[in-house]
Amino acid sequence: MVMSNSITCLNVLMNGLLVGQLTKQSTGAMTFQYEYTWLNTPGNRPISLSLPLQQDVYQGDRVYNFFDNLLPDSDRTRAKIQARFQIPSRQPFDLLAAIGGDCVGAIQLCPVGTMPNSIEGIQAEPLSTDEIAAMLSGDDHSPLGMVESTNEFRISIAGAQEKTALLWHQNQWCRPLGTTPTSHIFKLPIGLLSNNNIDLRESCENEWLCLEIWLCLEIAKAFGLPTANAEIQCHGVGDCILLDVDYAIGIA
Repeated sequence: MVMSNSITCLNVLMNGLLVGQLTKQSTGAMTFQYEYTWLNTPGNRPISLSLPLQQDVYQGDRVYNFFDNLLPDSDRTRAKIQARFQIPSRQPFDLLAAIGGDCVGAIQLCPVGTMPNSIEGIQAEPLSTDEIAAMLSGDDHSPLGMVESTNEFRISIAGAQEKTALLWHQNQWCRPLGTTPTSHIFKLPIGLLSNNNIDLRESCENEWLCLEIWLCLEIAKAFGLPTANAEIQCHGVGDCILLDVDYAIGIA
């Protein structure tokens, strides 16, 4: 299905609450404005320290940089996302209009006029070991694990490393559907960078070691901060992957 390029405004939600609108101007530039009701909601907060709460419209680099950084860093991955969903351009707005249903920071983006369902319930499809392995090994045609067999699973994860995200629910891995968020990030090894002769095939183990020994034991211990859990797992893809907790689930 070819995605229409007629979408020019996206609702921006945080933790399921409407906080503002992201608009694509006729020039292609993006603007962001906080919702009036959000500005007057007790306990409100900005979506980014670079975009403090205010009534005026934001534009320019600070808008572009924040929303662009919700997407994967790799141009190759972005090109695969564009091809997978037949998106008219590779601009951040158009990519997020297609896959912005679950972004880091509990951010969701959806076309104005279509509010997502409440995040208080869980809709998910249990996955077998073989299905998880297929997601992790099919990056060329299923970027970020968004397989062609379903259009219900749309996520955007920043960073250069190949990865996907799933939901751990009722003691099994699931593909979240609709507005149900993911709970864990699966990272694949970066591999061998032949152009630079750099061997990063053990990048997952290295990141796990940094999280467990340095971040958890040193920084977190010193400041009493909660940290993400991480472990090495293997799901039939030959290489070990890093399992990194993304969000905390507050519902059973």
